[in-house]
Amino acid sequence: MVNVHLARDFDIAADKVWALLENFGDISWAPGIDKTEVIGEGVGMTRRLHIAGMEPIDEVLTAMDKSAMTFSYNIPRGIPMPVTDYSANAKVTPLSEGRCHVDWYGRAEPVGISEKELGAMLTGTYEMLLQWIHDHLTAA
Repeated sequence: MVNVHLARDFDIAADKVWALLENFGDISWAPGIDKTEVIGEGVGMTRRLHIAGMEPIDEVLTAMDKSAMTFSYNIPRGIPMPVTDYSANAKVTPLSEGRCHVDWYGRAEPVGISEKELGAMLTGTYEMLLQWIHDHLTAA
């Protein structure tokens, strides 16, 4: 099992970052997704991501704590990496007025690749996610 943790401080208020992330069914801020289907609502809901040239990716919300500004999800189907047992969680922490800290954790079992290769893939994915969050919220 590979565990990855990436963190970033933002010069953006925590409630603004959390408002973006807590709306699990809307990932329009992430480039490259052609369409998102939302199946269900609340914990247990699935956001099905359609990306050109790929099978749809199902991301299932497994936990949401609005007061702690944290959520968890897994990808049981359509994982775009050579892994099994993928799960992740994110947490937004206020730092000071207009600033926050975001932690993104992921874990998965590599299939046909080394743990080091998978660690690099997950780290790159979370770096992109955090950059997209920043770019979306600072462009608005």
